[in-house]
This record gives sequence, structure tokens and C-alpha cells, in this order.
Amino acid sequence: MIASQYLNTVLKPFEINTTVKQAKEILLSERVNMLPLVENNTLLNYIGIEQLEYFKPTDVLKNISLYAPYLPFVLPNQHIFDALKQLKMLELPLLAVQTEEGKYEGILKTSDIVKTLSQSLSIGSVGSIIVLKVKPIDYSLADMSRIIEYNDAKIIGVVTYEIENAMELEVHLKLNTTILKNILATLERYNYQVTQYFGREDRIGDLDERYESLMKFLDI
Repeated sequence: MIASQYLNTVLKPFEINTTVKQAKEILLSERVNMLPLVENNTLLNYIGIEQLEYFKPTDVLKNISLYAPYLPFVLPNQHIFDALKQLKMLELPLLAVQTEEGKYEGILKTSDIVKTLSQSLSIGSVGSIIVLKVKPIDYSLADMSRIIEYNDAKIIGVVTYEIENAMELEVHLKLNTTILKNILATLERYNYQVTQYFGREDRIGDLDERYESLMKFLDI
């Protein structure tokens, strides 16, 4: 899962003699708000729709000031997780992909990465999702897998987030089952904090048990 496998070569970069008027038309037709500016296979700039508002329609793109002092890019052999982190941090819809020698190869779009991850993490598969909170020192996918598999289920996708200012991880587990009663009970027995779950089909049993417990309490 490296950047070169997900290059977007359909979206063409701007040429240096493209006018502001032409650039606006291209961005609108391609339904993007930014594209790289390239000359001789070298990244020169990023041109965004908001930048263009400050220039005359006849101005050419090569004369527009730099988008940033340092132009970010993605290496072809960079993992898409690293690429997505950079895209998120910079709040950009896309980045140019170029070699360490500066040769432009294409574009990596945030939307393409999200689509790829949704497929690879089995988001569309039938099953359920359990959300856990764990301390980084306690995080062990092997232990979680053992607990899940003990209950005749499997983890088919994992997404992990750092919770800001909390020193905790939020772990989303996609399972191949919607029967969660025993899994939830086992996780809690091993002191895992279950914060949410989705796609569960065995809630009725839990409600019946709670109702019976309430009736017994009232009889007392």
C-alpha cells in the first residue's frame, strides 16, 4: 500500500503559461480546488482556487507567488498511512507525488486514499464494529484477536486513533459477526473498556435478561 500504487494520472497538473482564467475553468470542470503547477516534470507550485481570486484573468500561473515556502509532496514508495497523515495535517485535498530527485509522477488524492482504506478494512463487509479505549502500553492486537477468536469470531479490520490530550488509544475493530454478547462480556472481563458498538443483532437477549433481573429485584 504505497503511494505509487494509487497515483491519479487523470488529473493533469497546470502548465506554467496557463492563465488565471483558464485555471479557474479547469478547476471547476475537474471539480477540485487545487492542482500542482509543473514544469519539465518538476513541481513548481500549488495553485488553489482561492489564490486565483487575487490575480487578473490574464495573469499566467508561473508568476503567482509560492503556495508555501516549502512545497509538500509524497514519495512514490511512501506508505499511504504516512501520506494520509501529511494530507490531514496540512488539510489538503491532494499532494503531488515525486521522486527524491524531484521528478513529478502524478497526484495522490485524499478521497482516493479514503476509498482504498474503506475497501481494505472491510468496511462494506457484513459484521459489526466494537470501539475500545486502551492505554498505549496496554495495546496488543494479538490479545484482542485471541479474545475475539475464543468467541468464534475474527477481526477483519482495525483502525486506531490517538485521543488528543488523553494518553489513550481508540481502537475500532471490525468483526465478521453481529453476535456480540459473549465477546463484549469477555472483553470486559479482561478489563477492556468498550465505549461503543455498532451492527449488533443480539440485543434482545440482553434486554430479556435485564427485564428478568429487574423482576427478581422487585420481588425482593
